[in-house]
Parts: sequence; structure tokens; C-alpha cells
Amino acid sequence: MVTEAARARPEDRSDSGDDMAQDVRSGRVIIAREVVVIGSDDGLASERAARIEGFAPIREYAAIGDGRPVALVARDGSIDWFTSPAFDSPTVLGALLEPERAGSFELSPEAPFRATRRYVPGTAVLETSFITEGGAVPVTDTITIPAGGLTPLREVARRIDGVSRSVPVRWRVTPRFEYGTAQNRIARRAGVAVASSGSDALAVQAFDAGEVDVGPDAVSGRFEIRAGETSLVTLSVARQQPLVFSSRAEIEHRLRETIAAWRRWSSRIATPASWAEAVERSAITLKLLVHAPSGAVVAAPTTSLPEVVGGERNWDYRYCWTATRRSRSTRCCGSAARSRPTRSSGGSCKRRSSPIPA
Repeated sequence: MVTEAARARPEDRSDSGDDMAQDVRSGRVIIAREVVVIGSDDGLASERAARIEGFAPIREYAAIGDGRPVALVARDGSIDWFTSPAFDSPTVLGALLEPERAGSFELSPEAPFRATRRYVPGTAVLETSFITEGGAVPVTDTITIPAGGLTPLREVARRIDGVSRSVPVRWRVTPRFEYGTAQNRIARRAGVAVASSGSDALAVQAFDAGEVDVGPDAVSGRFEIRAGETSLVTLSVARQQPLVFSSRAEIEHRLRETIAAWRRWSSRIATPASWAEAVERSAITLKLLVHAPSGAVVAAPTTSLPEVVGGERNWDYRYCWTATRRSRSTRCCGSAARSRPTRSSGGSCKRRSSPIPA
């Protein structure tokens, strides 16, 4: 199942991540149709209270991706699903299935909060606004797409913006390779926190996000963000490839290029006069399921989730089934498809050109 963040109301839409900060400064902080408030009557409480035995409801997840892996971000700020290098690879973060042992990337205010969220219009870049008594903190989440197209780099970027007063924020990365079954080693390399297991490696880089604490099981930090400040925490993952350490300027540039790439793609969608926003969002969500190197459409980016609680159909949907062999993300909306899907010998699909957002 693919979940998505609530869509922004037309009057609250903006054209860039920076405009979200302006919305909050001007008092327009309710930027999504859904606002979930957990806890006390004053409207502020930690949304982690909504989890049951560590599990967040499936509807609370929003998807980000680059046409290879997909990450799922819970409303409380925790990334609980991330496979690399592809949809069908073992997990790096798998708390969606096993909260205690399979790994996550938590990021949220330390104080009680409520959260609203949306996607940047025309993109699969997620924005979550955490609202506390001390101020508001927008967080932008994406899997970056380099300007020149897809490269071996897989990178999750999380940008935190201070827009009002001062808010204490904490983050914690607990990488767990191979669905939490592999033995991890976490150490510093050239000053960067790196988790490794066999041929897999993951780097955690933090910029103005507090002192990085490297422990035996996790990498974490705490910091206080004030109005006008920006912090950045990223994961870069490699399997049988060199692990990339990037400068802050390079990551910020890729974040901007990712927004631009998605908008170039979504601008070619032929939307109807009515329900244009819903059609565009559906097309982008489907696009997240298109395997960029081949054009195959996976049924879902997850595995082992039963159709009903306690059910037996815990199948792996991260493959292109015969029933989904056509690239619906382009055909259903009239987007300019540059090549025709063809069936491969394995029953999945491939295209004669790479369908990356460009």
C-alpha cells in the first residue's frame, strides 16, 4: 500500500519549500487538510502516543522516493521503511515491520507537538510542520535526484527550518541492515558516522544539527533551532559501491534540483479541468512506483503487510505483477511517455529509455 500526505488547500499552496516558512511566520500554519492532535486539551502532545506497541497506523505514512527505493515517513517524523539500493532490496530501516529491532530514523521536537503535512506542489517532496508551544519547525524530506540524472548515490535528505522562536529538536538513526538480522558496526570515518555490514554501508551527516553522538547501536543528536536558522541531516547508502560524503552545499543543491526535476515531470501531466490536483497527486504517487532503470511498475513498495490484521497474505508486493505491467503513471494521465512499455522475459516490464523525473 502506498500512503500519501494530506493535500494542501488551494489557498495554502506555495511554490517552494522556502514559502512554507513564510506561511508559518504569517500565522498560516495549518497547511494540510488533516491535522491529527493526540493528547491533552491544549492541543499539544507527542504524536508517538498514537503508536501501538511501536507501530504507527499505515495511514500515517507518506512516501518519498527517486524511482529506485522508497522511504515511508510517519506523521511523528520517523522514517520506518527504507530499502536500498532498490525496491526489492533488504531494508536499511524496517521499523514498519519490527519497531524494536529493524531500525528507524527519528526526527521531531523534544517538546509536545502537533503535526501537519503536505507535499511540495507538483513533487514527491514531503513537508511536515511540527507546531509546539515554543514555535513551529517545518521539516522537508526527500530522496534526492541529482541534476544529471540518477547515479549510484542513494540519499535521504531532511532539512529543518526554524521559523518562529526557539524549538529543541532531537534526531536518532538506528540503522539495521537485512531486515534487522545483520550485525552492524558503527564508527567514524573521516569524521563522519558510518554504519556498515558486509558490503552495505550507510553514512550519517549532520549540519548545524547538534553534536553527533556515535554509539554502538545508533547515531543521534540534539539541538535547538531558532527563527531564521536551517539544519540538515542526511543518510547516504551504498551497496558494493563507494560511500559518498557530500558537502552541505552539494546536498542543498540536490534538494533544489529534486524539486525542479519532479516539477518538470508533473508539468507534462494532462489533468482534467476538475479534480486536477487530485489527479496530479495520484500520478506522482504512481510515479514513485516506477522502477527508473527499467520502467517496471511495482505493485507496492512494501512487503509482509497482511491484508487484514492476523491474516496470512503477507506477500512481497515489490515486484511488477502481470496485472500491473503497463506504466499507468504515464498512460492514465496523458503524460508525455517517451517510449512504449514492453514485456520482459521475467513477466515484468521494461522501457527503452529511463523514465526518471526530468
